[in-house]
Amino acid sequence: MSGTLPYSQLRKAPRIFLQDAVPLPGPLSLYIEPTNICNFKCVYCPESFDNFEERSGGLHRMDLATFEKIADQVLELGPVKALNLYMMGEPFVNKNVPDFIRVAKNKGIAEHITITTNGTLLNDDIARKTIEAGLDYLRVSIYGGNADAHGRKTQSKIRLDRVVQNVFRFRKLRDELNGITAVYVKMIDSGSAEENRQFMELFSGVGDEVTLEPVMNWNDPEEGDLSQMSREVRLKSDYFAKKKQVCSFPFYTLVIHSDLKVSVCCVDWAKEAVVGDLRTETLTEIWRGEKLREFQLMHIERRANEHRACRNCTYLYTAPDNLDGLRAEEFIDRSES
Repeated sequence: MSGTLPYSQLRKAPRIFLQDAVPLPGPLSLYIEPTNICNFKCVYCPESFDNFEERSGGLHRMDLATFEKIADQVLELGPVKALNLYMMGEPFVNKNVPDFIRVAKNKGIAEHITITTNGTLLNDDIARKTIEAGLDYLRVSIYGGNADAHGRKTQSKIRLDRVVQNVFRFRKLRDELNGITAVYVKMIDSGSAEENRQFMELFSGVGDEVTLEPVMNWNDPEEGDLSQMSREVRLKSDYFAKKKQVCSFPFYTLVIHSDLKVSVCCVDWAKEAVVGDLRTETLTEIWRGEKLREFQLMHIERRANEHRACRNCTYLYTAPDNLDGLRAEEFIDRSES
């Protein structure tokens, strides 16, 4: 295994007490979406919706010059703890991604960089470039524990064994190159003990870590239930047990979409929680701007049901932080001081 801290341990690392720290001088977590184009139409994902392209504002790829400008603006606010080079889409559809990693590493804009991929485009050339660029974490999302389930759930003709081979070769090449990239392979709990077993057996020894993750439903979109599970049953699961009234994500996270719109939420696939646009504003202006403060205050004042992006969302229950004890008056005082 690489010398990088295992991803499962990274997720358990100590966190600041967010309630006492907000408003922050800059985001702790930043998502930069290389593209919102995907070669899968997974049943778990908004990409499967017939109106995805229309609702998301079209399909886009970010170029290298744009990423370099964004990286410089991140430094103006201060390096982030986590840079995630994904949101919607399959990141490696954008062939500039290894260069994005290299630029981010050279400029020192993040403590660690993570990519989440479906693994289909990890050929030897892309794998080598990604490893040599210094990626810290490669998260590989698998959608079926066997060939039939994989084809049905991804709604594609790309074979599961191709993904297995790609990930295996990536890890082997990483070891040959003495790379640092930790490989974390995950599948959403299928609800079938047999399919889950097949997944674990298939990827055993392929990734550094192989695990099952609980279902989620993005921001509970009106277009359909992506969790493949009723809301009532889903909310009774342990993953959604920590009910909260205030969403913590807008207080420490920004998402830069591939069209340069900036949102506060990593499940805002339809860009309804947008607080800025890097085509006309800087990252600093957006982070310190009135739109973001109004969005944060809306949550503190328990008015999230007024906003289409947040009205039905249960994703806040999965957040590790809790801001329910923060009073609006205290937050306003801190923001103005």
